Amino acid sequence: MTRAEFITKNAHLFWYIKKEAIPNISNEVLVEFIFNYGTWDDVKELIKIIGFQELKRVYEDVTDRKVGNYLPEMLDLMGRITHKYAS
Repeated sequence: MTRAEFITKNAHLFWYIKKEAIPNISNEVLVEFIFNYGTWDDVKELIKIIGFQELKRVYEDVTDRKVGNYLPEMLDLMGRITHKYAS
């Protein structure tokens, strides 16, 4: 599945983004919404599409901020995944 197909399949998760802007969302937004609102299968598919190194980059950018939009459990999961597979 391509990134564009994945975004289209999960467009319902991007509830507050204008419909015409959804195809152009950044990886940061994509990761945030999939981890917070998607299923475990969505998370696994996302990682296949963007790769562990890109997930690690997004995670490091998020953890450098004081305020984040991630559920604490999802941020912890992302940290565990990147520590194990992208280190």
